[in-house]
Amino acid sequence: MWSYFFDPATESYPEFSQSVPIIVFSMFVGVALAAAISLYYKKVLGSFVAFLLKSGADSEATAIRLSETSYAKNPFVRSAIRGGSVYRSVLRSVAPDGASPGKRLKEKNAFVLQSSYYIPEELSFRAENLFLKRGTTLLSAIIGILLCLIIGALSLVVIPDLLQMLQNLIASMS
Repeated sequence: MWSYFFDPATESYPEFSQSVPIIVFSMFVGVALAAAISLYYKKVLGSFVAFLLKSGADSEATAIRLSETSYAKNPFVRSAIRGGSVYRSVLRSVAPDGASPGKRLKEKNAFVLQSSYYIPEELSFRAENLFLKRGTTLLSAIIGILLCLIIGALSLVVIPDLLQMLQNLIASMS
C-alpha cells in the first residue's frame, strides 16, 4: 500500500506527484475564469437589465426597442440577446410588426435591433438577483485571483516538503 505513495526500492515519487503543478495551475485558471465570467455577467449584461428595470419596461406596452438605446452598439448585449441563453430566464421580447427572425446573421442582427424588450414584473426579482445583486466586483475578483495565486504558489512549495516527510516516514517504517 505504501508503495503507491513512495517506492522505497527506487526512492522515487509516483507519477501523480509530478502532476501537482498542473493541478494547481488548472485550479488557478478555473478561479480566474470564474471571476471574469461573474464580472461579465454583473457589469456588461447586468447594465442592460438595470436599464430596463429603471426605465420601467415591465410589459409589452412599455417594452423598449434595442435600436433606441445605447446598447444597440454593444456587441456583447446583442450577442447575449441573439443567443438567448443568458437572458432567457428574465428577458421577454416583442417582435417588430410583420417581422420574422432571419436565417442569416445580418438579418438576425436587424431583427434583434428592431425588437423591443422588457422584464415582466414577476421576473424583476429574479433579474435583480442574477444580474444586479452585490457580489463580484472588480476589487473582489482581483483579490480572489491574487489569493488563489498565493495559495497555489505556497502549495507548490509545501507539497514537495510534505512528500519528503512522507518519504522519511515510510523509510523509517521499513
